[in-house]
Amino acid sequence: MTTTPNTHTALPVGLFSRVAKLAFPVAIQSALVAILALADVLMVSDFGQAATASVGIASKWHFVAIMIMAGLASANGVLVSQYWGKNDKVHAKTVTVQAMKFGAAIMVPVTFIITFFAPQIMQLQTNDFQVIEQGAQYLWYSFPVLILTHIIITTESSLRSSGDALLPLILGAITIAINIALNFLLIKGGLGIPAMGVAGAALATTIARFAQVIMMWAVLAYRQHWLLTSRAIPRHQTLWMTYRKLAIPHSLNAMLWALGTLTYQVIFGHMGTTELAVFSMIGPFESLLYAVFMGISVACSVLIGQSLGRDEFDVAQAMTKFFIKFVIIIGIGVGFCLYINHTYVLALLNLDTPQYLPYAQPAMMVMSVGISFRMLNMIIINGILRTGGENLFCLRMDFIAMWMIGIPLTAYGAFIGEWSFGAVYLTMLAEEVVKLSLCFNRYLKQRWLNNLTVQAQPAI
Repeated sequence: MTTTPNTHTALPVGLFSRVAKLAFPVAIQSALVAILALADVLMVSDFGQAATASVGIASKWHFVAIMIMAGLASANGVLVSQYWGKNDKVHAKTVTVQAMKFGAAIMVPVTFIITFFAPQIMQLQTNDFQVIEQGAQYLWYSFPVLILTHIIITTESSLRSSGDALLPLILGAITIAINIALNFLLIKGGLGIPAMGVAGAALATTIARFAQVIMMWAVLAYRQHWLLTSRAIPRHQTLWMTYRKLAIPHSLNAMLWALGTLTYQVIFGHMGTTELAVFSMIGPFESLLYAVFMGISVACSVLIGQSLGRDEFDVAQAMTKFFIKFVIIIGIGVGFCLYINHTYVLALLNLDTPQYLPYAQPAMMVMSVGISFRMLNMIIINGILRTGGENLFCLRMDFIAMWMIGIPLTAYGAFIGEWSFGAVYLTMLAEEVVKLSLCFNRYLKQRWLNNLTVQAQPAI
């Protein structure tokens, strides 16, 4: 159901406090996850650049699988937020159960493929035998992580979409503290445990994820939370079709995007082990920068989704204008701060050595310029278009921008043009420029103004 909104509608009362309540916990949690990834790389870097590169490569395969799960969870969150806007816990619980089952059916075979064919998978990205061996070891020691992560992110998407962003933050922070403590113990050794290096980083993550699932179940049971106590409608075919219509394109989109980032890593990996190590160390820091925008994106998606579920299309449109302007200002500010402080950042990441500095410095300059493009795209695509069910458009757009523009241009610069590391890193921004032009034009057409709950109203 769509309508043309009144462009002069006032913003909802208390919008800033509602945004802060959702965005702040998500931003902190995203930052903590990025800090954990950064800590993994920095601790393992003491074992040499082969160890650093192996963690970067192996974790990217997990990243691809997790992005598929994130697509499924995001579709779940879109529907839960709209049903929550109508105070319909039964349908919100039903779609959460469907998302959990569907994701598990995908993740079990993916886990076995990544684990049992780990050496062959690593060979796609590098020819360095040491990197392949240590990366395969990482994948073996972390084989249950994907299933555990699916349970966690699906539950978190329902919690946030129903207005509770604090519980995922608290449990996530405790989990990350456990993980970092185990990193110190298992990576470098202690208390009678020998140093395990790369394998220790993977084992620490596995144990911490187990702890997070147990804590999450215990807290929900103690609270008699609606996710456990509400009724779920069995075999709700109409809702299943609605969820699948959102989830499949979104997951394909997430997978294509994740495989694209993996392809970029393959390109840098074949440029050399040093280039791959720099790329692997910059990645977690970049994710840390994006944490605040991730929080804003989730808040945007939840609040707009709840308005769409109540048919408040004028309010939804007014909020999108606020979010876009807000992100532009923040993005420019963060990019400028990064530019003037890049030398301190490089020192913090141990990238100020003569070996790494010629590669890392130009990449940091590119990052400071590109952050505004990336963050504006994140808000428009994840916070607005997908919230209104525009997943097929986003799938086509990402394929064009990444696979037809960004990746071919980057591969040309690396292998045919033989450009410098900084120049090749810069070519990745071509994707963001194309993406911004396409998604902003789609936003202006207002086809995303949809109440997705209408299709699934009848209870079966």
